[in-house]
Amino acid sequence: MNRFFLTMLALFCSSIFFIGCNSGQKGEVTKDPRYADIANNIFFTKQPTYYYHYKQQRPDGKEGYFLSSQPQMPSAELIKEIPVRAHVHISKVFEIPQEDGFVQVMVEGKVFPDTQSSGEEYKALYEDIKPSLELEK
Repeated sequence: MNRFFLTMLALFCSSIFFIGCNSGQKGEVTKDPRYADIANNIFFTKQPTYYYHYKQQRPDGKEGYFLSSQPQMPSAELIKEIPVRAHVHISKVFEIPQEDGFVQVMVEGKVFPDTQSSGEEYKALYEDIKPSLELEK
């Protein structure tokens, strides 16, 4: 990946994860039939996925955890690599309107890196993690 893409993804993640979503339930579309194939489903990872911690660089900066298919993410700390065949539960789906008129789909839930784990909460841009997911059969 080129540096520009990673920088833009990091900036986008910071604005989506910690501003858009933290404004309450606005934009939640979990029950919308368009998202029936992903909402409240459990997926396997079919390629490594990465679990990051992010904190805004301000005194009142928000922080949280997110999943990404990107092995490197500027401005975020890699907590762990989620292995192939781990479980990812998507519990909520959000639509985040963008200034350019497009809509980004964000998901949240828990990731289970192994069978002994009680799960780690995450948020993610669906288009970013979609290539890593396979519906559990």
